[in-house]
Amino acid sequence: MRSRWFHPPELHTELHGQKRVSWLEILYDLVFVAGVLQLGEALSDGVQSGRPGISGVAFAGHLAAMWLAWTGFTFFQNRFDVDDFGHRIAVFGQMFAVGGMAVTAPASMASVGVGPSSASQPFSIATAIVHGLIAIGYLRAHLQMSEARRYARYWGLIFGVAAALWLASAVIPTPYRYAVWTLAVFGVLAAPVSPSSRRLTEDFPLDLGHLSRRYAFLTIVILGESFVGALTALSRGAPTVDAEQIARAVVNLTITCALWWVYFDDVAGSKIKAGRGTWVVWLYGHLPMGIAVTSVGVAVKRSIALPLDAPAPPADAFLLAGTLALALMSVAIVDSVTERRNAELSDRTRVGVRTFSALVMLVLGQIGTRVSTGTFLGLVCALMIAQVLFDMLMAPLEMAAHPGEPHRSQQEAGSERDAEAPDQAERPPDISTAVRRGAPTELRSDAYFFLLEGSWTRFLLSLTFVYLMLNVLFAGLYLLDPASIGAESGAAFATAFAFSVQTMSTIGYGAIHPLTPYGDLIVTIEAAVGMLAVAFATGLMFAKASRPRSSVLFSRPMVLTTINGQRTLMFRVGNARGNEVVEANINVTALVDEVAPEGHSLRRLIDLDLVRSRTPVFTLSWSVMHPVDDQSPFANTRGGEDLGRIRAVIVTIMGHDATYGETTHSRHIYHPRLDLAFDHHFVDVISQLSDGRLMVDYNDFHRIEPDVPGPSAAASGDSS
Repeated sequence: MRSRWFHPPELHTELHGQKRVSWLEILYDLVFVAGVLQLGEALSDGVQSGRPGISGVAFAGHLAAMWLAWTGFTFFQNRFDVDDFGHRIAVFGQMFAVGGMAVTAPASMASVGVGPSSASQPFSIATAIVHGLIAIGYLRAHLQMSEARRYARYWGLIFGVAAALWLASAVIPTPYRYAVWTLAVFGVLAAPVSPSSRRLTEDFPLDLGHLSRRYAFLTIVILGESFVGALTALSRGAPTVDAEQIARAVVNLTITCALWWVYFDDVAGSKIKAGRGTWVVWLYGHLPMGIAVTSVGVAVKRSIALPLDAPAPPADAFLLAGTLALALMSVAIVDSVTERRNAELSDRTRVGVRTFSALVMLVLGQIGTRVSTGTFLGLVCALMIAQVLFDMLMAPLEMAAHPGEPHRSQQEAGSERDAEAPDQAERPPDISTAVRRGAPTELRSDAYFFLLEGSWTRFLLSLTFVYLMLNVLFAGLYLLDPASIGAESGAAFATAFAFSVQTMSTIGYGAIHPLTPYGDLIVTIEAAVGMLAVAFATGLMFAKASRPRSSVLFSRPMVLTTINGQRTLMFRVGNARGNEVVEANINVTALVDEVAPEGHSLRRLIDLDLVRSRTPVFTLSWSVMHPVDDQSPFANTRGGEDLGRIRAVIVTIMGHDATYGETTHSRHIYHPRLDLAFDHHFVDVISQLSDGRLMVDYNDFHRIEPDVPGPSAAASGDSS
């Protein structure tokens, strides 16, 4: 028990477990988001007044100052456990100061470049108060906690100097005031990478799980407010809702939902890699992310009011596309130092896809001024939906949030199957469906393996999407200088796109051609990219189409019968395609559970001796036989006794396929409790037609019959 009036702070590190987010932190977040929304409204007013460039820079600078204040409070809460009366009063003081920043920020932003110096003084003072209160918190920890004195002294000094700079800037006239602001912001931003800070972080490990939850909660609140703002703008746009308004709302809100999906499945669902400075990169990646998410909300709100049949105003087009590009690039930065859970593709692929998408999104901002708003929003929405689909493809599985039962070992699952009746037992899953968890990122699938192993649908859709996005990218580059290409119809997006297709495919009809050195440069680059892309796609398609496919058919059952007085385990394989496979070799291995004398449960692989393990030509069918002697795992399985310890029989066959000119292989797994029939034999499937040719009847390939007393015909049909 501790006093609620006063108790000394307690140091918290990741060694104490993940810290829960407190209600006080959530309240602080809501106050901060209210300030962020004020900045968003000021940005929208700046764009509306024809000052998008200056307003954007001012917005980023003011939001960076507020973000650092929030980050300073969040890191203090991450390092220390304290919740007494004095701490709460100090946090409420920070909230009031953050509210002051929010109230004074619009006037401060509007004064950049045109307003009086006095307009930004209140913002300087409010920011100084926030930093000062954070410094006081560290001073308290320095005085009351001897074990964390070095840490508290360092960060108390950082925020104390920043507070002094912000306060001093209030009496310095513009534009020199902004130089002092920049010094204060970069002073705090540079503090985590100093040698002293790195040593402190090693001595006092951060609770990265708590930090991840804090930044995720802030992001989701900002996105939620953006969603609400968009709906509010839609409801105020017109007294009645028509089809065009619904279309605008659906497209813009889909963009917001896709951004949520990308962040919370990719960024928030990833683990920060262990390594020097990775958490710093993760932290810095969230500053442009915060700027982007807030700006996207403003852009979406403005886009809902645009008519779909007219080109988007340049400011609105660049605001939406540019902020989404910034968001995707921020995701790429964070992805570079995080490891995606349950991902099938490597983290390098994640970074590459997000970076390329950010580049395409930037070009879409240029395209948006030359096509209708509906086309522009459709392209932006399609690119964001592609991010979601990529996320689903790269990580199609996830661990259940509330598993109904703990994971079972293979021995436990096998014991449960042994207790079931054979006709009611569930067939074990194939090993090819095994789920791989925690594989090192450098050993996961790359894009080549991902496309080669996937379905043709995945392959063709992926190539089509990349092809279209490359042409959209180069079309936008041509439109950066509309005079760079010449055409009778003018330099519209459709013309630039058609010229890009012709250049990339080296068609060159001649109706459209470059006119300027810039156009020649882009043509040169695109021609090189086109040759590389065609070579890659052709090679990948050839590799996928020319992969040899085995046509080996395995009998569904195995039989344990008697041949020439010898108990024999037998199954058969057939060449369903009937082409020539030479030098075929087969291996049969039993997977057997054993218990060592020391009591350890072991699972052994025992190779089974075969009557014949090789055939020079495998064209028809092949009866594979294993004599059951005293050394065989099946020696004591007459009538089903001791069968439970034989988990599986693994069969592999390999041979040279004369059609492909390559080695082919195939494998099959039998489960004796389900697939083994005692005292049965296979029905003969090979017969001779009237013209002397042989016929293999695969209709009866899996058919077996009970043995009868007398000479056995079980081996009939053993013909290659």
